[in-house]
Amino acid sequence: MGNETPARVVGYYVVFPVIPEETVENNCFMCNIAKSEDWPKLATAEPREMYEGTVRMLMDYGATVMEHMEHLATLPAEDRKFENVVDPLLTEEYEVNFAFQTLVLKMLTDWPDCNRKLFDADLHHIKIMCARDQMEKLTNKDFQDAIKQLYESKENGLSEWQSRLLEWYLLEIKASGLDKHDDKTRKVLGSWSKFIDEYRSKYITGVMSTNDQQTFVVNDKKIIKDAPPHILQKLAVDEQSWESGPWRGRMTPHTIYPFMQYCGDRQLRATAWEKWTSKAGFDHDFYNNSINIEELRHNNEGLAKTLGYASVAEHRLANKMAASPDTVRGFINALTRRIRPVVIDRMESWSAWASRCELITGELQAYDMPYVCRKEAEHHYDVNPLDLMNHFPFWPTFQNIVGVVGHIFNLEFKDITDKGYEKAHADARIYSVGDKFSGQHYGRLYIDPYDRQNKRGGWNVMLARPESKERGLDKIVYFIGSAVAPTANGPSLLHHQQLQQLLFHFGRSVQLLLSQSPYRDIAIPWSPFYASDWDAADMFPTFLQMFVTKPNLLATISSPHIITNQPLTEEHANSVALTISRASLWETYRTLFWSDFDLSIYEMEDRKQKFWLDMYKQMYEEYFPFKRNKNDYQPCSFTPIFALQPHMSMYYRKLWAEMLALDIHETFDEEDNEVQTGERLKTTVLNRGSGDVAKELFKRFQGRNPSVGAICDHYAPPLTLQEGMEMSENERR
Repeated sequence: MGNETPARVVGYYVVFPVIPEETVENNCFMCNIAKSEDWPKLATAEPREMYEGTVRMLMDYGATVMEHMEHLATLPAEDRKFENVVDPLLTEEYEVNFAFQTLVLKMLTDWPDCNRKLFDADLHHIKIMCARDQMEKLTNKDFQDAIKQLYESKENGLSEWQSRLLEWYLLEIKASGLDKHDDKTRKVLGSWSKFIDEYRSKYITGVMSTNDQQTFVVNDKKIIKDAPPHILQKLAVDEQSWESGPWRGRMTPHTIYPFMQYCGDRQLRATAWEKWTSKAGFDHDFYNNSINIEELRHNNEGLAKTLGYASVAEHRLANKMAASPDTVRGFINALTRRIRPVVIDRMESWSAWASRCELITGELQAYDMPYVCRKEAEHHYDVNPLDLMNHFPFWPTFQNIVGVVGHIFNLEFKDITDKGYEKAHADARIYSVGDKFSGQHYGRLYIDPYDRQNKRGGWNVMLARPESKERGLDKIVYFIGSAVAPTANGPSLLHHQQLQQLLFHFGRSVQLLLSQSPYRDIAIPWSPFYASDWDAADMFPTFLQMFVTKPNLLATISSPHIITNQPLTEEHANSVALTISRASLWETYRTLFWSDFDLSIYEMEDRKQKFWLDMYKQMYEEYFPFKRNKNDYQPCSFTPIFALQPHMSMYYRKLWAEMLALDIHETFDEEDNEVQTGERLKTTVLNRGSGDVAKELFKRFQGRNPSVGAICDHYAPPLTLQEGMEMSENERR
C-alpha cells in the first residue's frame, strides 16, 4: 500500500481475498459455460452473476495451476506428455477466457450506470487478475523443464500446433527472464523490474494528473463547422447536447487531436498545442517527467543487458517480424528519404492555401498542420466529407464490405440474428461465417455497431472463444462498434474516419475467424507479448482499411446518396481516395518522426550518450520546417513510447503494417485475379494465424521479403520520382 514500514515489526496480518459464493448450481453464467452450451447468456445473466462468476472461475483456475505445478514436480520425465503437462491447464483456460471476454463485452456495451472510476477500477483489476493467473505457469521451473523436454524431444508425438505453442511459451519465458533461476540474477532482475514499475507509475501519474489542468472551450459552432457528428460527440461538454454545444478539447489524446484537426480558431489551436506539448514537462514542478524518462531508460537498459541483449531495442525486437534494430532503422531511413522531400514540397501548397483561404500570413506552425492539411486536401480535390457520409449508411455499407470480402476470400456471411440467440443489446446482429466452396464453418460474428450512453470504450474486437471440437463448440468473435446511432430523422452515417475504423476492425474479425489455431495464444500475434511478432498483427486489418484509398473498392462499398439517390461515381471515388491520402501525409510524417525518436532512444547501448531532450531537439530540427517552441517537451507525455514497457521501440509498427498491407494490394493489382490471389492469402497467411513466424508466412504468400516500394509510392507518388527523387532497388527491397 506504500505505507511507511514501522521501526519495529511485531507481526503481520495475512488478508485472504473474498471468494464469491458462486457455483454452477447458483450462477447461470457459470453453468452455461461449464455445460458447453452453444451460446453465452448475454441477456439473461445478471451483471453481478457475470462479474462474480468470472472472478470465481479465475480463482479456481489459479488454484488449479498451483495444484498442477505440484503434480509436475513429482511427474517422472519419461511420463511427460503434452496431454498431462499442458492440456490440463488449457482445458480450464478455455472456459475462463470465454467467461472473461464475455464479461468484458457486457461491461463495455450494456453495464448498469455507475461511477466511472469504480467501473474503470473493476475492469482494470479483473484484467490484471486474468493476465496474472494465465502467466503464472510460465514462472514455474518444473513447467519450464517439462515443456522444454517435450519441445526438444525427437519423438514427442506433437502436432504442428502443439509444437508451435510450446515454442511460443519458451520464447516468452526467455524474453521475460523467467528462465533465470539463480538467486543473484533473479535479485538483479527483480531490482530492475521494481524500479521500472516505480518510474512507469510516476510517469503515468504525471501525465494523468495534468489531464484537466487546461481545457479549451468552443461556444460558436462556426469554429468547428466541419466536424462530423462522431467528433462533436467526443468534444461535447454534455454528451446529450453534442449538436448544440458547447464543445471542449481536454489534455488527452482522445480529444486534443480531433480538436486540433477541426478547430478553425488559430489562436485557440496555438494555445492548445503549446499546453499539450509542454504537458508534464519542465513547466511543472511536481509533475515533471524528465527524470522519470531517464530512469525508465536506465532501468530498461539494465534489464535488457541482464537478459543478454545489447540494448532495449534489441530485446524488444528479438521476436518481431522486423527482428532487429538494424532492420527498423533501414525501414525508417528508406521512408524518410522518400517522404521528407514530398513534405517539404507540399509545404508550399499548404502555405499558399492557408494564406488564400484562411488569411494566415507568415509561416505555418506545428499547431496549424492538422487543420490546414485536412482542409487543403478537401479543397484541392473538391470533396465535402460531410456530404460524402450520405453514401455510407452503416448497415448497407457493412453488407457491401461483407460482399467484397466474401468475394475475394470465398467467404459466406449469413445473418442468423433471428435464430433466437441472446444479445447484450437489441442493436446487435449475429453472422455465421463459412467457406463458400468447401462448406467449412469458421465461426460466428457478434457485432454491436452503435455508440450509446452506457457504452464505454471505442471500436474493439475480441476473440470470445476458439473452436473446440472436444466440446462441440465453434469459434465466436465479438465486434464492438462506435458508429453514431441512427435517429428518427435518418440512419447511422459513417464519416470516412469511421469507415476506416469499420474496415480495420472488420478485418481483425475476419483475421480471427480464419485463423485455424486451436489455441488462443497463437491465434494471431497478440500484443504485448514478447514472444509474438505483433508488429505484423495489423497487416490484414490495415489491408482492408486501405480500401478507402482504392477508388474502385471505395465505390463498391458505397451506397446511393440517401438524399439524391445518385451513386458514388468512380471519378468522385478517385477524388475521395486522393483526398484521404493527401490529408494523411502530415500525420504519417509525424508517425515517422516518433518512430525514429523511439528507435533512437532505445537502440543506444549506453543511454548516457545523449540526454532525451538533446535528442528530441536535434531530431525535431532535422524533421520539421518550423522552430520548436521553447517549452515543447512532448516526450514527457508521450505515453506510447515511455508508459508501456513492451511497446518501447515498437512505434514503427503502424508504418510497418501499412508497408505490408500496401505491398499485398500491389500484388493483387499485378496479378489481376482477386479470387485466386485472395485464396492464396487466406491459405498461406490467414489460416495459419500465428502458427508460424509472420516473416515466413508473408514470404510464402509473396515469394519474397516485404518491399517498401508500395508504401513509398503511396505517400510519394511516382510523379515525384520523375522529378528526380529516385529510389534504388535496394530501397525497394
